[in-house]
Amino acid sequence: ALNLIVTNRPFVLFVAAFLLSGFAIGMWYGLIFIYVDAYLGMGDQFAKMFLLAFIVGMLVTPLWYQLALKIGKKITWFLAMVLMVISFIFTGFLEPGNTSFTQLLTLKVIQTCGYVCISAITPAMLSEIIDYSQWKTGREQRATYFSIRVFFEKTNNAAGMALGLAIAGWWGFDVAANQHTQESITGLKIAMVWIPTLVGLLSLIFIALSPINEQRHNVIRQRLETRLARAAKNL
Repeated sequence: ALNLIVTNRPFVLFVAAFLLSGFAIGMWYGLIFIYVDAYLGMGDQFAKMFLLAFIVGMLVTPLWYQLALKIGKKITWFLAMVLMVISFIFTGFLEPGNTSFTQLLTLKVIQTCGYVCISAITPAMLSEIIDYSQWKTGREQRATYFSIRVFFEKTNNAAGMALGLAIAGWWGFDVAANQHTQESITGLKIAMVWIPTLVGLLSLIFIALSPINEQRHNVIRQRLETRLARAAKNL
């Protein structure tokens, strides 16, 4: 597994983008209920916001698929991550007493639309990287690659959530308090808005650096299938 990470450049870039995006999303998700309930005072709207955004997310998933067919998986992932960064920044502008349910729902819809795309598109991109690896090395290691992805998926989200909660707590944000100090609010926004935004922007760089696109993958598949056909004839 370590050899795969070190020697396969497309996989290294994929892992970097995947880890950074998942870490940023984890920080946001770990604090969203606290932000809405304890800070904005709109906890009673939380379930309805999530449910409606979930429905929208299901409806837009086929649209992401069609977009990926037209412009490619790499660009689609990039656009989805841009939506995530927008949702992080948007969160920071929501203030107690001045936030409507429509604004809250808009935030969650933007975030959900980006999230469902990332969840669907990254396994497809990893499949292309696996084809590249098989073409370069002559070895089929699909299970190993996807096992690494699942491991990183679990750890980066959990690490992001843990760090977000730790930063908010370290700055003194108390979910049970009726009033919050400016310092504690600053800590909450650092953990939920500004760090995720920075990390999300870094992930965009690695997504953009990914060398595999649809045209190159088609070439890889053709060469791989030719090699496999020759191997089958020699059996």
